[in-house]
Amino acid sequence: MSDTALLVAIDHSGNSGNSAKPLLKELAQLVHAVGLRAAGSMVVRLRRPSPRLLVGSGKASEILTEAQRLQAHCIVFDDELSPSQQRNWERLSGLAVIDRHQVILDIFQRRAATREAALQVELAQLQYHLPRLTRAWTHLSRQHGGTRGTRGEGEKQLENDRRAVLRRITRVRHELQELGGQRSTMSRRRHEVPVPSGALVGYTNAGKSSLLRTLTGADVLVADKLFATLDPTTRRLELPGGLAVVLTDTVGFVRKLPHDLVNAFHSTLEEAIEADFLIHVLDAADPQMLQHYQTTRSVLEQIGAGGRPVILAFNKIDLLADRETLRFVHHRCAAEHVAASVEVSAHSGQGLAELVGAIEGILASSMPQARYRLPGNRHDLAALIHRTGTILRQEYQDDSFTVTARVPSRTRAILEPYLIEG
Repeated sequence: MSDTALLVAIDHSGNSGNSAKPLLKELAQLVHAVGLRAAGSMVVRLRRPSPRLLVGSGKASEILTEAQRLQAHCIVFDDELSPSQQRNWERLSGLAVIDRHQVILDIFQRRAATREAALQVELAQLQYHLPRLTRAWTHLSRQHGGTRGTRGEGEKQLENDRRAVLRRITRVRHELQELGGQRSTMSRRRHEVPVPSGALVGYTNAGKSSLLRTLTGADVLVADKLFATLDPTTRRLELPGGLAVVLTDTVGFVRKLPHDLVNAFHSTLEEAIEADFLIHVLDAADPQMLQHYQTTRSVLEQIGAGGRPVILAFNKIDLLADRETLRFVHHRCAAEHVAASVEVSAHSGQGLAELVGAIEGILASSMPQARYRLPGNRHDLAALIHRTGTILRQEYQDDSFTVTARVPSRTRAILEPYLIEG
C-alpha cells in the first residue's frame, strides 16, 4: 500500500476556495506520479504569507488535525516552502513535509532517460537541497554543548556536506557544458540540412507524443501520465505537396514550473526556440484548457520563443463535451495572431489532414516565390529544391535551366548565387 498524503492548496485571492480546486486536482496527479496516494485535501485562504509556516498558526493547527485524522504519512503543499518553513513544519508535525517544487523534481528524476536529462535533473535537485542540508545534522549539534570558537559535530558535518554538494554542482555544470557543446554541433549539422522544422509544445499530458506518433508513424513513448518524456524526439514528416518537415516533441509545460527546471531543461525547450514554427497542442476536453494555454505561452515568452508562428491543435476533440469553452479559447487565441487553428484527435485521426494542410500553409507563407538559373550540370540543386520546396515552373536552356520555386530560408541561402528574381 502506498504512502498517503494530505494535499494543501493555498488560495491567495482570499475570496473562496473554488479557484484552488483545479490546483488540488493537478497536485493529486503529481503526487500520484511519485507513488503517493492523496488521502485528503484542504484549501487554505491566505491574504498574507507567514514567514514561519507560510500559513497562520490557526490554519496550521487545522492542517495538523486533518493530517492526524487521515493518518497521513506526509503533507504536500502546492506552494513552494522556504527551507526554514519546511523545517518548522516537520518539527511541528513529526511528518515528512514537501512542496510542489520537490514533487516535480522527483517526477523529473524518474522520467529522465538520457545522460543529459539526468544531469539536468541532478543539478536542479542539488540547488534545491543545498539550503536544506541543515535538517540532516541538527541532532548532532544538540549532542555537544560546545564553547565559543568551537563547532559541534553537526556543524562540521554540515560544512563537509556543503562542500561536497558545491563540488558536485561544479562537476555537473562542467559535464553539461560539454554535452551542450556536442548538442550544439548536432543541431548545427541538422540545420545545415535545409529542411524546415517545427516543435510540438503544450501543457503536460495534452497529447503531444501521441500526435507526433500519429502524424509521422514514429516509435514515440505514449503514456497517460505527467511528464511522460523529458527528452526531445525528432521525426521527419513528408507532406502531400512534396515538402518535408522535421517535427520535435518537447517536454510538457506545467503551472508553477520551478524556475531552475526551466533553465535545466533548456536543451529540450531549445528545440522550440530554434523551430521555424510551433504546434501548440491543447487538450480540448480539459476544463482548464485556457489556463494551460496561458501557462505555455508564458513559458515560451520566458525562453524567447514567443514570436514564432503558431498552429493551435485542439487535441482529443473526440472527447469534447462542452464546445462553449472551446469557442471562447478560439476567440482568445485569434486575437493573439495565431497562424492557424485546427481540431484534431490523435486517437481517431480526425482533423489530421487539416493539421497537415495548416503546416503546408505556414511553410508556404514563409517561402516567397523566386526564380533561379542553374547550370545544366547542377542537378543536385534541382533535387534540393524538389526535396525541400515546391517547384512552380521549370524551363530548360542549352547549358542551363530556370526554376521558379518556393523554398525555405536555408535552401534560399544555398541558392543565392543563382538568384534571378525574388
